[in-house]
Order: sequence, then structure tokens, then C-alpha cells
Amino acid sequence: AQVAATGWHFSLPRRAMFSTATRTLVARCLVAKPAFSPSLPQTQLHRAAWREAALPWHRVRCFASPVVQKCPGFGAESITEGTIMEWKKKVGDFVAQGEILALIETDKVTIEVTAETQGTIKEIIAAADSNVEVGQPLVSIEAGGEAPAQAEQGKEVKKEEDVKKAEPATAKTASAPSQGHEASQMVGLRATFARLARQRQGLPEPEGESKSAAPAAPSAAAPAPAAAKSGAKAPAAVSVGGGRTERRVPISPLRQRVVQRLKDSQNTAALLTTFQEADMSATLELRSKYQDLFKKRHGAPLGYLSVFAKASASALLEEPSVNAFIDDATNEIVYRSQVDLSVPIPTLRGPVSCVLRNVESKTIFELEHEIAKLMEKARKDQLTPDDMTAPTFGIVDTGSVGGMLGTGFINPPTSAVLGTNAVTKRAAAVKGKVLARPMMYLSLTYDHRLIDGREAVTFLCSVRDKVEDPSRLLLGL
Repeated sequence: AQVAATGWHFSLPRRAMFSTATRTLVARCLVAKPAFSPSLPQTQLHRAAWREAALPWHRVRCFASPVVQKCPGFGAESITEGTIMEWKKKVGDFVAQGEILALIETDKVTIEVTAETQGTIKEIIAAADSNVEVGQPLVSIEAGGEAPAQAEQGKEVKKEEDVKKAEPATAKTASAPSQGHEASQMVGLRATFARLARQRQGLPEPEGESKSAAPAAPSAAAPAPAAAKSGAKAPAAVSVGGGRTERRVPISPLRQRVVQRLKDSQNTAALLTTFQEADMSATLELRSKYQDLFKKRHGAPLGYLSVFAKASASALLEEPSVNAFIDDATNEIVYRSQVDLSVPIPTLRGPVSCVLRNVESKTIFELEHEIAKLMEKARKDQLTPDDMTAPTFGIVDTGSVGGMLGTGFINPPTSAVLGTNAVTKRAAAVKGKVLARPMMYLSLTYDHRLIDGREAVTFLCSVRDKVEDPSRLLLGL
């Protein structure tokens, strides 16, 4: 009889007819019985349960069917495939439910694949560095059993009396050279009992017991892909003549996705860029004056990104077309009331564009908290697709690496992107005098199909004015 609810197959006597209710009862008895283990060839059901079912006592043979775990969803419908970066476990390893098995890299995020059930890995179906789609089989797990440490502890408690009886004989066996080989050949429960007895007696381990006491793991003959990957060498450089070499490496899924998005944007939008110069004196003074108090009050440092985010959100409300986009499928312009801002967040794989939601309704300290949370998730590699999708406007920063006059690239469905650059001392005319001031070049790259030059310049000048005089943000100017 097969009980679908548990995934186990039961071989029952043919002399009795068993109803669906009885088979369900069998499954419940097996699941509820703590001592049940799929590694044992057969087990007994609780007598009270069989009396309740008015059936005679029988022995039931149980066979564990391996659980084939498939590739999970990646959190967004647009992400359908990824590349296995690394296997955390190998064939023969025991895994607990919820334990991390592998890491899958997509074009947006890295997904952790966790074990759906407790058991032993029997086969790794998809090797490291291979591409997998949602629903594709990844690994086969033999469900059930206990972790080695837990199993040994349970056996020690349950068989304490047997261990005590086995201690004298085991001690003699360990001390007799003629019986040392026999002790090293013991397997299963006998080996466990003997090892526990030797530990209590303080006797040395017989030579070769560590290899024979435990059954050979399947991975001994076929190493796991992760092990092969860790030991693999980097692609060797190939000589092209004249003492020159070339080295070829595969393009990562993330880079492939970036290439595709850039070309799609370039082939669709009519890109144009305008520039402005901003005096950062007031913003730098504001940060220097209130940095310590801001961090003490709100628990987050005061940075420049939150100021630019708030200034951009305010300017977008003044120029709604910069926050809109063209729906090419319907030939319509979509105006959006919310400002979801894409900002650069540093990660282990380089800067990633993450989205601050509803920036127009948040204060600077709320934005700093949001940025801090995204940076913490990025450090732990826990960013999700929701953290990076569907912005309405973007900010890119080349100033962090010393860029003076960089421009951005539109990432649909945005129609414009603000570029910030390095702050440098330059000569500026201030009230009829030439002074050295901290200056920054600002750029706005926009889709000229939707945004006219007048609107683009008006928006960029508004951002410049708010950065040069942050009090405008307080007064709504």
C-alpha cells in the first residue's frame, strides 16, 4: 500500500484487505513513532493503534523513496534561470531541513537553496557552474534518519545497559593484538558500542577503524561537483605568440543580463544628456555640523545620497514627465504619482541598483535607515528581486571612484537617470569674488522621445538649487 501523504511505501500482508483509512492510520503510526528510522529494514506499528483498527499484529516493511528537490522560484516572474555557483554539501552528507544546500546566481540576486526535508544526499543532479531553470531537478535526498551526532547520542542513551555489558569484552579486544583486526572490522551498532566503550576506558582507537566503522559514502567513488570545483584551477593562459597570452573566462549570468538590458535601452530610447554644476558647500557644511547629533538621534550616519534622493524626489514632483515612461506596447505615456528611486548599493560583486520606495513621502533620516538596511542585506548577500525592481527614476554615482564627468544609462522602465560625480575644489565666482569651492558636475541622461530639453534642464536646475541650499527641501521650494 502506498501512502501519498508521507512519501513512504509500505509492504503489507496480502491476507487482509486494508482500507484508505487503515493505510492513513499506518502512516500516522509510523510518523508519530520517534524510534522509526528509514535505515532499518523493517519496523513495527504500535499495538494500540492496530487494536483500534481491529486488525491483527503484523510486521511492516518500509522503503524510503528518495526525494528529488527541484530548483525553487527566484522571487520574480522575469527571472527564470540561474547558474549554480557552489554546492555547500556533497554526496553522502546528512542535511537538516532548512539547511543551505547550494547557491544559485541569477541576473539580479543570489538565491540560497535550502533542504526541503531531512536526510542524506544520494545524488547531485545539477553540477556546479551549470545553468538551471525553475522546476529543474537539483539533488536527490534520502529522507529520514538523524544527524550523526544526534544518532550517536540517542543510541548511547537507549543502549546504555548494553554498552556497559560490552565494555569488558571490548577492553579485552582492544588490548589483545590478535583481536585488534577483528575490532577494526566491526560496523554498525557494534562499532558504535565498541567506540563508546573505548572512549570511557580511555583506550586508543584501533588502526583503520575510522575507515571501516562508518559505511563508505557514495562520494568516495564520485566526488561532488563542489569538491571538483574547489580544486579546479583557473583557466590557463594561452600563448598567442610574441610572448603574449590570452585567458578566456565565461560571462556570468549577471553580466549577460546587463549586456542585454543596455543594448535594449540603446536600441529603443533616444538618449540625450545635459549637465549642470553644483556648489556643494552648503550640503558639506550641513553634514559636518549635524553629523554627530544626527547619528546619536537617529542611529544612522548622515550621507550625501539621502540628500540627492530627497532633492530628486522633490524635483520629480515639479516635472512629472521625468518620472513617466512610454508604454511601447500601447503607445501611451504613463505618469506615476510615486517616486521609487534606484540608488547604487555596494555589494561583494560590485555596486547594485536597489530601490527606495515612496521617496517623496519620506524624510532624510527615514531614507538613511532604508539605505542602511539595503547595505546590510547586501553585505549578507540577502537582496531579493523586490529590492531591485520597478524603479521610476535612477541615480548613478561615478564620483565614488573619482569620476569627474560621467553619464548614466537608462534602465527601463525609467526614462531618466541622474549622475553624480566627484567633489573637487574649483574656482567659482561668489558675490563678485573668485573663490575655491567644492564643486560637483551633475548629469541627466533622459529619453528624448518623452522628455524635452526644457523639462530636462528645468529638472536638473531644480536638483542643483536644492543641493546648493538644502533649506529649500524644508520649505518645499
